[in-house]
Amino acid sequence: MFRKINLIIFSIAVIVFAGSFLMNSGNDPASGRNIQINSHRTSAIASDSRSGPTVPKSGIQTFMGKSQSDILKTLGKPERIDDTKYGYQWFIYGTGSESYCQIGIDQTTHRVTTIYALGKKLPTAPFVIGGQSRTSYNNVPLQNNISLAYKGTDIDFNLSEADMTTRPLIKFGGIWVQLTHDHVTNSLVGVRYMSADVLVRQHPYSMSYLGRLPADPVLSGRDWQAVDQAEDREIFDISNLLRLRFKEQPLKWSDAAYLAAYQHSEEMKQKNYFSHESKWSGDLKTRLEKENILFQLAGENIAAGYPDAIAVTLGWLNSIDHRKNLLNGAFTELGVGSYQNYYTQDFVKPMNP
Repeated sequence: MFRKINLIIFSIAVIVFAGSFLMNSGNDPASGRNIQINSHRTSAIASDSRSGPTVPKSGIQTFMGKSQSDILKTLGKPERIDDTKYGYQWFIYGTGSESYCQIGIDQTTHRVTTIYALGKKLPTAPFVIGGQSRTSYNNVPLQNNISLAYKGTDIDFNLSEADMTTRPLIKFGGIWVQLTHDHVTNSLVGVRYMSADVLVRQHPYSMSYLGRLPADPVLSGRDWQAVDQAEDREIFDISNLLRLRFKEQPLKWSDAAYLAAYQHSEEMKQKNYFSHESKWSGDLKTRLEKENILFQLAGENIAAGYPDAIAVTLGWLNSIDHRKNLLNGAFTELGVGSYQNYYTQDFVKPMNP
């Protein structure tokens, strides 16, 4: 008979949904979107006139707008292809290494519409992944209010102080770049390149607009299943690369912990609550025991309402309590369960046999 040590660590990223056009977040830096319709504006918004950074003629940003066949010729077959809820698929390269990147291919045009560069070895000049944040700030003009015109709609993005610290947005030639920073180490974690279409569809910041926005995606149950499974894998890959960057061992995937995590995300969505504690399925200890997990140490991160797996993982990194779980060297296994914009990570150190 093994003795079970029930030391459990919890972390929460809270988002409150209020009304059809307003989403208020807590203090988590990347956790929500606040949308307002300005029906009384009389003047159109001009695009930002400030000059952005000089765009190099080479580098990963040159893939933006390239065809799928060009990407396959240049980078080869991706390690996998992940579905999203935004009309593009992620081509995944370099998992488990500092060459990790996600290339977003639009499923209608078959061209690159977004890129997420996380690996330090990627050519992201003038931005240096792993470099100090102040270097990035010195190289580019940062604004907390950004205006753009999109297909007849005038949009204002309003970046909070937390946004400016952890994920500022800049114009980069004909595209947009979101710099994702680690506010604890004050370093650049990754670089996210987006077309205006992707930026507007995800609207990751508080915003006001005059006109119409693209309709929110309508996914079938099968579509959601594919997206959820893709986000599970991406959260797992990004989490492990971040652990390696902080000199911690990567975690092994746990099918049992995945089931516990997935069922919790599904229940939170369907029962319309947000908590580690459930009156239907109990606490983390109870949920893990249901999947026959005997553990010395266990922890859980939950979140809801983020645009995608990239945003939620970096949100956890920039929240002190979540970060403790994400980078805890005592954990050896991880299960990630996503369900329609609800996310759960269950970390485990199993009981030794």
